[in-house]
Amino acid sequence: MLKSKPFLYVSVSLIVIAMIMSVPFRLHSPYGPERTTVLSIPITTVEGPVYVGMITVSILLLGLVFLVLALKKYKVRAVTLAVLLFAFGPLKFAEAYQSTFATGLDAISFDKENSTCIYEAKDERTMTARCELYLKNHSKEDVSFKLTFYEEEWFEGPQYMNNAGPFKLTVPANNENPIIVKRELKLKKEQTFSGSNSHFNVILETKGKQRIL
Repeated sequence: MLKSKPFLYVSVSLIVIAMIMSVPFRLHSPYGPERTTVLSIPITTVEGPVYVGMITVSILLLGLVFLVLALKKYKVRAVTLAVLLFAFGPLKFAEAYQSTFATGLDAISFDKENSTCIYEAKDERTMTARCELYLKNHSKEDVSFKLTFYEEEWFEGPQYMNNAGPFKLTVPANNENPIIVKRELKLKKEQTFSGSNSHFNVILETKGKQRIL
């Protein structure tokens, strides 16, 4: 089954290194919202190339090459197993860490699929905004932070909300209910609109630490 033990050792080492490097990407988006990903590792974001992500994927691919060279047979099965381990192992580890040992900002997760902001125009220069933010606190202590919305060119709402921010929020311990943010937005010119946004990203900050979710 084995053709080369040294190649197998190199392969395992490289795959483990790639898995460790991928852990920070599993719980948040440190380089901004992703545009291109490989096995959930960002290669490019709205801010540009992510070189750490590229290096991580390159190390993984090199590890898979050494794995193929190390084996006489069962190569496809071994590569498939290694890819699945890379895809789900760090994610499960990160989720377990967040739900047990994480504190402060690290204990906060954001469900952007269910989070929404609804905007209603009152007049030509005023509109109301109501956001339901599904921020879950996995720790046993309340977590306070400042929240801003990540601005993207195809989302108008976050720009308006940030004009009224940052928003000081506290998420109670073990909270699973949405955090409601309401604001009446005064605009400098006639640019109101009615509608809603979802699948947006938020930025959490406290004591010099920042997370993009």
